[in-house]
Amino acid sequence: RVIQIGVPGTTMPAFSDFTPDELGHIVEYLHSLQKGTVRREHVPGDAALGKRVYESKGCAGCHRVGGQGSVFGPDLNRIGAARPVEYLRESVVHPSADIPEAFQGVTVITKAGQKIQGIRINEDTFSLQVRDMAQKTQMFSKEDLRSVTYERKSLMPAYNSLSESELQNLV
Repeated sequence: RVIQIGVPGTTMPAFSDFTPDELGHIVEYLHSLQKGTVRREHVPGDAALGKRVYESKGCAGCHRVGGQGSVFGPDLNRIGAARPVEYLRESVVHPSADIPEAFQGVTVITKAGQKIQGIRINEDTFSLQVRDMAQKTQMFSKEDLRSVTYERKSLMPAYNSLSESELQNLV
């Protein structure tokens, strides 16, 4: 179902041209990747206190959990199942260590001098689409831009001032 209809609000597109046999093979392959890799790791911490850290640090201004928050940054609903604990810790403290391509930052300056920073949604030879911090998608013709800078640092700030307990509860 996910392959055929995609996942609205994410970068997962719909693929409607597979035969039932092809879909079966794809699903079988994806299940094979999970065999033996599921880790049930106990993560010490207090989820309620972690929620307070999440709320007090403004994480919902960029991230979404349980249908609440922004779509600017990655959706965090299933992040614990998708990433190891150490990856999550590093992503909070050193967000530039691994920037998913779907969340690469870009800064454009128009010929009129307007500066827009956001996430590159799509780009081709002639145009660039950017989701800005207000979650608005803006489309630019490249001929109307003075410059385009692809950010090497994450647009997420580093939360390296969190205490060890705050970080553990958040994770």
